Amino acid sequence: MLMLDARTLAAQLRQPHGDAALAVGESMNRSNGALNLAAIGLLAVKAGERILEIGPGNAAFAPELLRAAGSHYLGVELSLAMVEAGNRRLASAGLTDRAMMRHGDAHALPAGDASVDAALAVNTLYFWPNLAPVLDELARVLHRGGRLCLAFGDATFMRSLPFAADFQLHELDAVELALRVSGFSLSAWRSHLETAPGNDGQAREKHFHLLLAHRR
Repeated sequence: MLMLDARTLAAQLRQPHGDAALAVGESMNRSNGALNLAAIGLLAVKAGERILEIGPGNAAFAPELLRAAGSHYLGVELSLAMVEAGNRRLASAGLTDRAMMRHGDAHALPAGDASVDAALAVNTLYFWPNLAPVLDELARVLHRGGRLCLAFGDATFMRSLPFAADFQLHELDAVELALRVSGFSLSAWRSHLETAPGNDGQAREKHFHLLLAHRR
């Protein structure tokens, strides 16, 4: 369990850094594991697809995204510590020929136009004050028909978390509208409920939304 005050924990969740970075990365993996697997299942990567993940931390779930034969993975992460840890993990798993982590920002993705088949972002919307620029950027890198899965906490649930006080919380209908405005068609919605410890180690009833959209 991370023994950090709420403000410090929030800053670490946004961008793991310093001596606590590796522990924060592992804490996120434990706390977000079931949600990540649900999102990966909804995204349903196919053989040969090019996958982009925004904010993957130390790439713990990249191997799950690479189960499809011939798929390729790019993880874009703000935290240099997580980029280094993620690339070490990918190397240990023998995936460096198909996967890599890069330091970058969701507002300027290091990917070419229409170069991505499927994109994923789990628990990252809280760090996008304005959804439009990021969704427009995702629309740029996804080809027509490409898929985007967003997984994020229900705003009411998130307001119960002390460390989320400074997060940008987005209501489900606002995210759906922003996706449509940025050129996406909504394909599926799932509600994800679980009782489990959060990043602060406290057990809670957790409520998340998963949205799947296609680039028009």
